[in-house]
Amino acid sequence: MWLAVIITLGALSIQLYHSYKNNGVFEAKLNDIKAESEALKDEAERLKADISYFSEPENLAKELKSKFDYKKPGEKLIKIQ
Repeated sequence: MWLAVIITLGALSIQLYHSYKNNGVFEAKLNDIKAESEALKDEAERLKADISYFSEPENLAKELKSKFDYKKPGEKLIKIQ
């Protein structure tokens, strides 16, 4: 009878150990997922700000001029470096 109790307690102890060990792995994965989620939220906010900025025609023209040397017909382009 005592042998059965000892074997049962041993099996339960092993199961508890594995559960505790797996809990640490899951917590690490959860922390990674939370960090990735925050990074994606930050990127989404940045993209929303960019969309808002570039939806204004003046801002879009300004960026085109600065990055691609774009100019309207009749405009002169002066580059300062």
